[in-house]
Amino acid sequence: MDANNEVRRLILDDGRTNHGFRILEFHIISNNPAVSASDAFGSLATEEAAATAVWNLDDNRQIGWAGQNGGNNPSNQFTLLDPDHVVINDLFVCGSGGAGATSDGYQYLVVMEPVTLSDNEAIIQLIKERAQDD
Repeated sequence: MDANNEVRRLILDDGRTNHGFRILEFHIISNNPAVSASDAFGSLATEEAAATAVWNLDDNRQIGWAGQNGGNNPSNQFTLLDPDHVVINDLFVCGSGGAGATSDGYQYLVVMEPVTLSDNEAIIQLIKERAQDD
């Protein structure tokens, strides 16, 4: 993505509440990894309002966090995922990338697997996708 803090919607909702996706991997890298000081970071969320480059592990709408420190060194990548979350509706990605005050933007990769849910499992996952104060 070219702009920092731009939210992208990943359309997953196919109208079937018993069909969802488990997130296996989430990565964010800078658009300019050749710059050794180029960092990138962001979050994966179940609602657009929760998708920010600021990590908030208290918000259960954010289900993934990723970052890259130091541009072209792949060993400086960080990813944290909610291991028990299955996404039934859409996902939202927001991140920021760049060295210092420059705005290089970022790229992302989300790897997921389809899962079939029982009616009870689907209800629980739909509740988990909502904000905690609902």
